[in-house]
Amino acid sequence: MATKKAPPRRNTDVIRCENCGEEYSTTYKRCPFCDERPGGQGRAPVGGRRVSGGGRSHRPNPMQIAGLVISLALIITAVVIVFTSLAPMIFHKTPSGDASGSGQSSNSQSTQGTEVTLNSLTLSRTEVALQAGEPYQLIAATDPADAQVTVEWTSSDADVATVDQFGNVTNVYRGSDTVSVTITATAGGQTAQCTVQCTGDGSGANIAPSGSGQEGSGQGGQSAGTSGTLAPNTEAVITGASGGLNIRSGPGTSYEAKASTADGAVVTVLEDAGNGWCKIKYATGGGVYEEGYVMFQYLAAKK
Repeated sequence: MATKKAPPRRNTDVIRCENCGEEYSTTYKRCPFCDERPGGQGRAPVGGRRVSGGGRSHRPNPMQIAGLVISLALIITAVVIVFTSLAPMIFHKTPSGDASGSGQSSNSQSTQGTEVTLNSLTLSRTEVALQAGEPYQLIAATDPADAQVTVEWTSSDADVATVDQFGNVTNVYRGSDTVSVTITATAGGQTAQCTVQCTGDGSGANIAPSGSGQEGSGQGGQSAGTSGTLAPNTEAVITGASGGLNIRSGPGTSYEAKASTADGAVVTVLEDAGNGWCKIKYATGGGVYEEGYVMFQYLAAKK
């Protein structure tokens, strides 16, 4: 008699995952194939296929993402630092400017900036009067107002008035009269000017700046001609030079005119320079003296 087989017993210790369709033991709180809780919602079924990677899904780890971002930022920073350090050696950039290293003249200064084209350039004053030694600052205004430009300041005569890189004008005139100079500001293809009336302090005994006089006219009150008439270290008076008398840097008209003086100015004879010329010492103001050359015929002994 054949033995009767018992019907297959249903395994009640196994659960079928609603998400991936795989069966797994009830001892698991989550599906070992797709990490889904029994009866979970919000995950689309995957058609009974095992999830790749051992059947367990891998959610992004925030710590791993943060570490990756930080590593990438460090790499970029290192590349920038290396490039910045090596760029001058790679491209051999030469600083702009005069290779000889020479600066600007004493009566021309500038405020550094990037040169651009301006619509206009104006100064805070177009006319100003200054007493001896008095300073005044001129302000340059640009259009557009925020333009980064180089403003260059110049004086038409630095022996009368000087100007620095900030537009500070100072009256340095030592004559006994009043003369005018022009202060010019230049930037971005535009120029602006201010006329400055400077009253001298009189310490220069009527010595005018820039050698504006001539060699003199007339024969003079007393023609010395030789150093025998006017001995060294003798005070003398300029005479016979009604049109002004140049004081030159050397004994001859080919030398530069350092200053100009007029009748009545007192100088000191230093020596006979030959060929009718005399070396003198003259006051420039503030207790300062300089040396120069004039012709003997325009000197007379001071009485």
